[in-house]
Amino acid sequence: MLFNQVENPRGTTVVIDGQSFVFAPLSLGAVEKLLPALQEFKPHDVGLVIDVAHKSLKRNYPDISREDVSDMIYMDQLEEVMGAVMSVSGLKNKQDSNGDESGE
Repeated sequence: MLFNQVENPRGTTVVIDGQSFVFAPLSLGAVEKLLPALQEFKPHDVGLVIDVAHKSLKRNYPDISREDVSDMIYMDQLEEVMGAVMSVSGLKNKQDSNGDESGE
């Protein structure tokens, strides 16, 4: 799939089906909308991964649709994609900081 790309894409590159895609940091508006779901994220939450990836990719590929994103990402790439977006956005899953989900 080929999508129009902004002139100076920024973010983290992930190769999907042999094509490089640059996942951009999430906007504050996207974080505000997605934050409650992100705080409860489980790796099998496919819909949330699609939403996060779409909002990220849309910043560098304005014509990409949510359906395009859902069709191009494979199950074995969920964690890689989510990790790329969270890292470039400066967000962390609770598990990343201390190795467990308990928090305190």
